[in-house]
Amino acid sequence: MSKKLPYLPFLFFVIASLYFSFGFSLVYGEELEARGKKSQAEDSLEAAYISLLEAERAGGDISGLVSLLNTALDYYSQADIALRSGKDEEALKLAEKAIEVTNEILEADVSIIVVSEHIEEVRFRNQLIISLGSVFFIIIFGFLGWSRFKDYYLQNMIGLRPEVVSDES
Repeated sequence: MSKKLPYLPFLFFVIASLYFSFGFSLVYGEELEARGKKSQAEDSLEAAYISLLEAERAGGDISGLVSLLNTALDYYSQADIALRSGKDEEALKLAEKAIEVTNEILEADVSIIVVSEHIEEVRFRNQLIISLGSVFFIIIFGFLGWSRFKDYYLQNMIGLRPEVVSDES
């Protein structure tokens, strides 16, 4: 019996550590999960904000998405308040809602950026065509105007100096 006693403290240590680790994970598991979701929501909010800035620079209308971003920020702040007050489950749900809203923003931003880039491309083509057409018409009407002016000038010169006009023809 004295041979089994040295293993008793080791056995007690193993059982106690397992109990405390499982007890810790049961008690603090929801809090850790809520903190992780809150951190994920924060990253998602940052990505949505940057995406909105890019969409605005591209010329897209982001007014509706800004209100969605404000909603996501409200969910995030409510999740932070709930986490601080110990309402881990509520904080987890609010953080998930914030992530869902920011995902909607990110999906809409991609389409806004694509559409605004397409609009810019079409606008550039239209400006190029209009510019080239204007240059073409200026050149054509310039030659026509010069031809008429030259004819008018030569006809007036016929009456004044016939020897010059007859030498050219």
